Amino acid sequence: MVLRSLNDMHRVFVDANVLGSRTQYDWLFQLRLRVEMFSLWTSGDVVDEANRAWRLRHPNADGAMREKRTRIFSTYFDEVSDDWAGGSETQLRDRHDSHVHNAAVSTGADVLLTDNLRDFEGAAERPYDVYSPDTFFMLIERNAPQAVRDVTRDQALYWNGKREEGTARRERTLSDALRHAQCPMFADVVEGHLRVLADATDVTR
Repeated sequence: MVLRSLNDMHRVFVDANVLGSRTQYDWLFQLRLRVEMFSLWTSGDVVDEANRAWRLRHPNADGAMREKRTRIFSTYFDEVSDDWAGGSETQLRDRHDSHVHNAAVSTGADVLLTDNLRDFEGAAERPYDVYSPDTFFMLIERNAPQAVRDVTRDQALYWNGKREEGTARRERTLSDALRHAQCPMFADVVEGHLRVLADATDVTR
């Protein structure tokens, strides 16, 4: 199967590395609210893996930040499944990714969203397509550009507000953050939307 459009509802299974990027999952979750073309799935094991990686990067973060991540995931995922079947040897590049493959297959995923595309090339009889966030966001842009523009406006307003409050974590622009998060093609698209929005209003400046 090759997913070329989002004209029908598709199940998207999200890997841990996507949940490790605030920029990637912010855009993914906000687009999910705007676009009734895909649902978001993952497993409890994937969330645990993402949280372990997050804790290694933020050893001094308090428990409230961990609880906030848990609340965000439970809010925006259509399902976080612990009821999925295992499988035989998958011949993946990294056998530790077998639980991701098996959960995606068991939950009937149409798409596996991951930053490690090559790790899933060896999955035997893979019933899903593998997309990077950058490529998936570009697919949404092709099918629902107004939704992408709406989310771009919301993101710009949010981060401008944070900067005015002095609580922004960084001075990167939206497109800078996307490039840093391995989404260079989508960053260019967002820059285009920001230019259009800036011509209409000053809120994105």
